[in-house]
Amino acid sequence: MRLYDEILKKLGGGESELAAGARYTVLPGRGGYFQGVKTVSEFSPERVILCFRRAVLEIEGCNFTVEKYCDGDLELSGKILCIKLSEG
Repeated sequence: MRLYDEILKKLGGGESELAAGARYTVLPGRGGYFQGVKTVSEFSPERVILCFRRAVLEIEGCNFTVEKYCDGDLELSGKILCIKLSEG
């Protein structure tokens, strides 16, 4: 994705760093779009845990619904209040 390439270029990273971690965009009050998802290890209307190649995201909020999950892309609707990133 070109946007991520441009951001990493400015920060001094490369595509290999991007591929190793979580890529996501959050739309406040509406949900988020997550790329590179390997597994969904937990799902409830208030909490979602997504596993990536070398990262785990814990997402907290309310009214979560998975709108799409295909080929590592996950579209989550609902109100995201908190995202915690840890090494996986």
